[in-house]
Amino acid sequence: MSQRSSLYRTLDILKRLNDAKRLCVSTVAIEYEVSERTIRRDFEVIREIFGDFLSKEGDCYQAYKRVLLEDVLLATDLMTLANIVNIFDIVSQKSLISEQTEALINRSMAVYDFKSRPLENLKNRDVIRELEHAIKFHKVIKIMYKTERFVSERIFHPYKILFLNENFYLVGENITKSNFEFLRISLIEEVIDTKKTFFLKHDIVDFIKKIQTPWASFGDDEIVVRLRVDKSVRRFFILKKYLPSQEVVAYFDNGDIEVQYKVTNFQEIEELILKWLPKVRIISPRSLNKRMKNILHKKLLGI
Repeated sequence: MSQRSSLYRTLDILKRLNDAKRLCVSTVAIEYEVSERTIRRDFEVIREIFGDFLSKEGDCYQAYKRVLLEDVLLATDLMTLANIVNIFDIVSQKSLISEQTEALINRSMAVYDFKSRPLENLKNRDVIRELEHAIKFHKVIKIMYKTERFVSERIFHPYKILFLNENFYLVGENITKSNFEFLRISLIEEVIDTKKTFFLKHDIVDFIKKIQTPWASFGDDEIVVRLRVDKSVRRFFILKKYLPSQEVVAYFDNGDIEVQYKVTNFQEIEELILKWLPKVRIISPRSLNKRMKNILHKKLLGI
């Protein structure tokens, strides 16, 4: 069996367990052409999501009951699953999604509908599989990347695939230019294995955990941004975090609130401020206040 995406593999293993199959780690690893450690991790992921419904004898697993998705997933969870199915075109893979699961998704969509969907419908599956493999095994890869004018080549250390602002990005170190980079996966035309490996850099790993937007700047100090939010819209900021670092730090007597963000680049916060003007006011830093005035001035002049 050719190597498949980890998502396909895990779903396939779950389906086989639901069909009362007895699965042994060593055998399954050979079937999917991955390491035994990877298969053990798949079983742990399945247990973490669906609970302990497996019996274990040596290195072999068997389900002592069927997983009923409607017992463990909320409607919003099912919508998330529906989006995953849509993104990776899993519906066309009849062996990977049961009729019962598809029916559950359809029932949830009769009540819920997520209008915010990925801009990319990731059809370049071969590229995704190559990237998954390279990330797992720390492979140095050569990437052919299509920009508006031409296709460029770069040697890359891939760390993670991130979903940001409704787009999928590969993030990691561009060795060609010696810098951290965000690459839109939909623009990656080819991934070539250089047969070399690399060691993860802890500062890059830590930075990726804190990324909030595609405009995050690796190596730059965090900037604390403080906004005063008008009482008429404060409920929206209390109910929703517009960036993961958002924190309500003060309540004023007139009903206004003070909200704080930590960013590495002013671009990370510009869109949010523009969206809520004039109901938000920049408290600090002053340099951001000046920058936003220049941006508004140019917009008014149509520059």
